[in-house]
Amino acid sequence: MAVPDEVAELLEGSVEVGAQEQAFPFITVDAHGYPHAALLSRVEMEVGPDRADIRAALRSARTRANLERQGRALLIAVGTQTAHYVKMRLERSEVTHDLLACVFEVVDHTADSLGISLTPIGYRADAGIARAERWDLTVDALRDLHDRRQ
Repeated sequence: MAVPDEVAELLEGSVEVGAQEQAFPFITVDAHGYPHAALLSRVEMEVGPDRADIRAALRSARTRANLERQGRALLIAVGTQTAHYVKMRLERSEVTHDLLACVFEVVDHTADSLGISLTPIGYRADAGIARAERWDLTVDALRDLHDRRQ
């Protein structure tokens, strides 16, 4: 299944320092069967070529362990009136720097809307976040993953 256009539009583009940005809940399941949430930025995700997949560079040890064990995740992306729930299966991954760079196949998409205005979880992108989360390495990891696609 291709990445739905509405989801791709929410994930595409670069993050500008000083801009208000969406934080995307990325849900995995822990070893005890409980949901585990991580918040990702657009810096940490991208839509693959031809919108065939979603790629992510993950730093969280718990999120990485959950993916390595079960290979499944849910991404939540919120538009102006629609919440998108994207179920994904891990196709492949590689460790780059201290990140797990992943390629996910979209296996299901639900667009949930009552026609009311929605506000996603957000944050203001700043240079401190970029340094603390080492966005430069994240961008490199996603580029390396793209360069080595199978």
